Amino acid sequence: MGTDLSLTHGIDRVLQVWQQMTAQNEMSHQTYDKFGLLLRRFDLYAGVRGALLIADVEPGLVDDFVNAKGHSRHGYVSDAAVATRLLRRSVVRSAFRVLRELGLSHQDPARDIVLPARTHEGIRALTEDEIVDLRHHASFTSRPTRHAAAAALALAGGHSGEVGHIVIADLDLPHRRVWMHGSIKYEPRWCRLDAWGRHVLAERARHVTTENPDPATARLAVSSRPTSDAALQARACVALRDLLRRIGLGGEPDVKPASITATAAVAAFETTGRIEDAARSIGLRSLDRAAAVVGYDWRCDPAYTDGVAPRA
Repeated sequence: MGTDLSLTHGIDRVLQVWQQMTAQNEMSHQTYDKFGLLLRRFDLYAGVRGALLIADVEPGLVDDFVNAKGHSRHGYVSDAAVATRLLRRSVVRSAFRVLRELGLSHQDPARDIVLPARTHEGIRALTEDEIVDLRHHASFTSRPTRHAAAAALALAGGHSGEVGHIVIADLDLPHRRVWMHGSIKYEPRWCRLDAWGRHVLAERARHVTTENPDPATARLAVSSRPTSDAALQARACVALRDLLRRIGLGGEPDVKPASITATAAVAAFETTGRIEDAARSIGLRSLDRAAAVVGYDWRCDPAYTDGVAPRA
């Protein structure tokens, strides 16, 4: 354990680690800014409640913070939206994960806070802190691994049945995208790469080229040896499941390799608000299915007023 166990000191250390992760593209600048602002708010909230030490942060305090009411656009006090509560929980869980790694705590006070999750066919998308943790554990030290490449392709929106087929020729690094071949279930499409994914796949491509100089056959996430489609999918699933185990999600029944892919649809929908973009991002042909993946019930959308101004 460190010598200064005050919560403020611990949060300063967490922010330093997050800065390093941002520099390595494991956390986006937007996520860093968002997480940092909320973590400072949590520090103030905890201080008002008398929690000045890291050890003072108990599950009840975190539960109150996560579920605290907020203000609507019209200034009324109201229950916080599910997305807001999920974000608050993600920030606290991510912060305490770092504190444990630094040896400043052994707690996980947000672990048992249950919130509604986006689920589809028994599968939920990863939360923002889990995505950051996945990138962190997939990042390589001495050489770019198949695990890192599989994670980058899945986070871009590739399904396990597509990830194993991706070769160097499918990369368009200048435009930060990768071509997904599609399948019987999914449409062929370009998928956007974030900064981390672009870096990982560029390094992986350079590494694979030393073993197989043909960009049309040099696979990124699995061996380039000839094999069946089923075997390619199985190998991609093994790599992704292994990463999920590394970040402590191996025992959760609703977290599967498809959970990683679903995050691309959620990100697209949260960015544009268009369910069509969520569907395109992961190659879905059904808008209803895309809505289910991102947890959007369009039939009960309160924003839809049939042309009549909503009641105040």
